[in-house]
Amino acid sequence: MSKAKIAAFVAALVLAVSSTASAQAAKKVAAHPTRVQLAAWCKNHPAATADCKDARSDTRGIRADRKEVRTDRKDLKSDIKAGNKQEVKADKKELVADRKDIRTDRKDRRQDARDARKDAKSHR
Repeated sequence: MSKAKIAAFVAALVLAVSSTASAQAAKKVAAHPTRVQLAAWCKNHPAATADCKDARSDTRGIRADRKEVRTDRKDLKSDIKAGNKQEVKADKKELVADRKDIRTDRKDRRQDARDARKDAKSHR
């Protein structure tokens, strides 16, 4: 190939790459509302009250369950030190149940947040 052909090929290649890059940069993807935007929308929009209240109550439930897990762990530790096998077994069951409650509350909160985001997106 001659130098002119190579130069033309390189120029065409550079032009193609730059036009593709600018086309990709021009596309704007709609982002999810941030936590702050979602909270502001929840306060100001009447359609959001149910989902937002549910999400807040789930958050309170998670906090309460975490406190219960902490106390269950303390009880378990003290029963292990004391050597009460029956109490240890009961404390372990209680701990498992409380951790399961945390997981279900987290799932519920995530779903409520998704519902609120859907509402926010549809009411824009």
